[in-house]
Amino acid sequence: MDNEKFQELVLQQFNKIDRQLQSLTDGQEELNKKVGSMDTRLKTVEEGQTRIESRMDKLESKVDKLELRMENEVIEKIRGLYEDREVQHDVNSRVLAALERIESKIERHDIQISILDKTKATKRKTR
Repeated sequence: MDNEKFQELVLQQFNKIDRQLQSLTDGQEELNKKVGSMDTRLKTVEEGQTRIESRMDKLESKVDKLELRMENEVIEKIRGLYEDREVQHDVNSRVLAALERIESKIERHDIQISILDKTKATKRKTR
């Protein structure tokens, strides 16, 4: 191989390496753009995540307050219901006792009326 062909071959190889290097450089630039874009998107996602976490914290706080309020109010209302139930039970017991006394008196009066009716009927027959 003579010197001229050798130089031409080396030049071709250099050109080929130069094209590959340019292709790699272009690919690297494209990759850098994509990575930059991904960084921007990742920052956006992270900011969104931070906002979501903040909102979740606020929501948890509100739910805790609501739970506490509900517990306090519901417990107080249940306590009131049990007290009212006991009072109503006492009232019902007194009403039943009074009703039994009234029924007893009515039975005695029925007996007395029955006796008086018989007595009147006997007196009418004897006249």
